[in-house]
Amino acid sequence: MRAVWQAARFAVRRRRLQTSLITLVLLLSSATVVLALGLLVTVDDPYDKAFARQRGAHLTVTYAPAKVTAAQAAASASRPGVTAAAGPFRTQIMNVSEGNGRGLLPPGPLTVSERAGRDGDRVDRLWLKSGRWATAPGEIVIGNDVRFPFDPIGRTATFGDGRAFTVVGTAGSITRSAQAWVAPGQLTAPDGLQMLYRLADPGAPAGTVTAGLPAASSQSYLVPRQKATEDGKVVIPFLIAFGIAGLIVAVLIIGNVVSGAVVSGFRHIGVLKALGFTPAQVTGVYLAMVAVPGVLGGLAGIVIGNALAGGVIGAFGESFDLPTASGVSVRVDALALAGVLAVVVVTALLLAARAGRIPAAVAVSAGGAPRRGRALR
Repeated sequence: MRAVWQAARFAVRRRRLQTSLITLVLLLSSATVVLALGLLVTVDDPYDKAFARQRGAHLTVTYAPAKVTAAQAAASASRPGVTAAAGPFRTQIMNVSEGNGRGLLPPGPLTVSERAGRDGDRVDRLWLKSGRWATAPGEIVIGNDVRFPFDPIGRTATFGDGRAFTVVGTAGSITRSAQAWVAPGQLTAPDGLQMLYRLADPGAPAGTVTAGLPAASSQSYLVPRQKATEDGKVVIPFLIAFGIAGLIVAVLIIGNVVSGAVVSGFRHIGVLKALGFTPAQVTGVYLAMVAVPGVLGGLAGIVIGNALAGGVIGAFGESFDLPTASGVSVRVDALALAGVLAVVVVTALLLAARAGRIPAAVAVSAGGAPRRGRALR
């Protein structure tokens, strides 16, 4: 074993160009595999995964304060079939005036809710896109229903009742529970009490929860889910094809480079056999020769692939207005590294084992320059 390791270490140092080439190719291939796997994981039911991660509400119900008290709305959380609930949150439909903040918001009604944005909410966890949460009077966070061609932070939005709010952040709701949020106690004329429910049967009708309580409006999560699914029908198949193609190309490149490295070393194999190395020892030498740059290139590629995948996944989530994971999971990294090294080892093992059975004289002559007029057999 010591002789095998010494021979492999000598070969790695002697063939620096080949070792560097294998390391570079495996670095790029590993990065490609991580990017492709991360993309495939991301585009697999993106809305449902984001909905589960943000604990979206299966049912959003708004009660009229004149007909339902806050205590009655809160008590509905204990109805049969409700697994979790949040609220009641005071809401108000506020009209956006013309020319507000130089066109900051489109004119028309805007549903504003009083909520303190927290990551630990049991239902409908809001995610902050930019800025911060509204914590003081006169501050507002704009939701993901409004698209801005500029940075809205610090600008002022004026409403029809004359009230002005400064935008301190932008946020999103997987449930589309509101279009903007202010700190609790900031709405002067609330016209709704909003309850957010998670149900044992996500498709259950609203009446199973609101029975006996007059609801002003209700919305199932299936509405935003259908919209998100339709938006992705065109793009997601192309992203899946790109991910699969990336995996195939990476495997082919790794196989070609490693096989070329082994075949080009036939003369070295003959020398090792002439020195008394057994076929198993020759195979071990070549496995070690490709394993060292393989591990180094693979680990570096994982780091680079995570950086690339993070940007691509973030852009995907932004384009579909969905919260995405901060990066590639450790499971994907481990699978990518194991897969790359498996391709390297299997390719090298098959060729090196075959070469190890070749007689020393034949291996030496196969690795040398061909004679004029004679073909190698």
